[in-house]
Amino acid sequence: MGRQSQLSRTVRRAVVGLVVCSLLLTSVFGNGVVTAQDADTLQFTGAVTTEQRGDVAPLSMRIGDRERVTLMVRAPDGSYDTRIRASDADGDGRVTVTLNTFRAAWAADESAAYDVGAGDRLTSVDRRTDRLDGPLPTGRYNLVAVAGSDSTSATLVVEPGTVGSATASTIPRDRFDAADASALPKTERFETGRVAVGDHAVVAINASGVGGVLESTHPPGENLVYPTDSTPGATTTHTVGIDVDRAVDLETVTVEYDGGVPAALGRFDADRIRHLGVDRDGDGIVETDLRTAVTDVTATDGALEIDLDTEVTVAANETLRLQYRATNPGEAGTHGVRVTLGDGVERDGQVVYGVAGRGTLGYGIDLGLTVDGDRTVVDPLSAVEYHYDGDRLYAVVDTATLPVGERYGVGLIRWGASPLGTETQAAGTGVELTERRATLVDPTPEDPFVVAGGETTFRLETTLAPTTEVVVEVSGTDPNSFLFQQSTRVGPDRRLSTTFDLPSSTTRQSITVRVVDDGRTLERERGTVEANN
Repeated sequence: MGRQSQLSRTVRRAVVGLVVCSLLLTSVFGNGVVTAQDADTLQFTGAVTTEQRGDVAPLSMRIGDRERVTLMVRAPDGSYDTRIRASDADGDGRVTVTLNTFRAAWAADESAAYDVGAGDRLTSVDRRTDRLDGPLPTGRYNLVAVAGSDSTSATLVVEPGTVGSATASTIPRDRFDAADASALPKTERFETGRVAVGDHAVVAINASGVGGVLESTHPPGENLVYPTDSTPGATTTHTVGIDVDRAVDLETVTVEYDGGVPAALGRFDADRIRHLGVDRDGDGIVETDLRTAVTDVTATDGALEIDLDTEVTVAANETLRLQYRATNPGEAGTHGVRVTLGDGVERDGQVVYGVAGRGTLGYGIDLGLTVDGDRTVVDPLSAVEYHYDGDRLYAVVDTATLPVGERYGVGLIRWGASPLGTETQAAGTGVELTERRATLVDPTPEDPFVVAGGETTFRLETTLAPTTEVVVEVSGTDPNSFLFQQSTRVGPDRRLSTTFDLPSSTTRQSITVRVVDDGRTLERERGTVEANN
């Protein structure tokens, strides 16, 4: 009996050993394989989530077959403590809570800082600590998820955001729709500082910590009235832009402030006007200057009216732009404004004073377009679409509206006045806008060039963005002569080549080589094919 007990113990040890070995093998070689038990375990997708201050942090949890989960976000020193309740509405076993670290801790309603992913439902947000005087501070935060009797924990690390370098690139006009800037991160771009008019110029700026601002606010630079410096009491430039949807004879321009009236507005005169005119193509630059047409300025404590002696008509889809010096009121706030043109084109909008209105994107974040030379971009966002993704701000410049032959700058500034940092940081780069053209380089474009009959390759250089499709055409000049056409795409080096089998003849033949881009001839060269003796 003793021997049987010993044998039984030996067998049991062997079985246990096999089970332990099996578990060890699963842990070593089974990464990525979730068992039924694992799938039902309440756990965070990542043990540590790191995000920059001012960005949006995704906090993902696997909750199994549970319907609801409570997430607690706590600072170790007790300065921040918020409880978020959410439900898995689509039953996929996952819930993702997004935390806007820019809005968190100082929003009047803490629910403005939290959201959930598609298919989930946010039930409540309860901040249990006092409001702070700025966005969620940098540091480590404890995350605790509770569902029923189960709980699990993880860590959120909030780091300082930074503004780094900027690079310029181009995308062919037929490969991207600037209205869908969100597609930029996955769109192939070609790094260059020279962009052909009509192609997309893209400036990618390494900038972390601005995503929460962009998600939370309407860009001040797109307001009806925008103070360059929104600091209360500052003397600065107020910019007004009104898009016209029907033709209007421009006899008067009236700006009315419904509160937030600039100081000493009643003493306003024509000398304060910096820019006044018509932006014909929407690039933010005044093409028709009307400052010399000003005959009178009438100002009260809440409005100013500018009278013009001109026969200028602002057509539909054009923009009247006005810029003048003013002194901001002494208090921060958002106020209504109204602008009226001529015989009744009227727009209502707002003006923002204080840190919320600082910079074109708000809260000290300033994105803008500038131009070298003596011309001024009155509205720095007019020709720019932007998108933020993966700690990078993408700015797309509408080159079709900009004059060719000039150099433009695109830059981002995070002012030291921003609640996200006390040190001013900036990054930017330039883009030179060129004509769309192609140049024959082989054979040498003499007048005329000479090639032999038979298989002949034509090589060209171009300003077009790589991968742009063009048509190369070779034709004889004699009546009823040949016509060869071949589609090709511009290479990464902005070169292209095509090969044709030119007909041989006992007499010299005249030919023409053309490069056609979307129906427009970029290059035309005349040559001859040598006689076949």
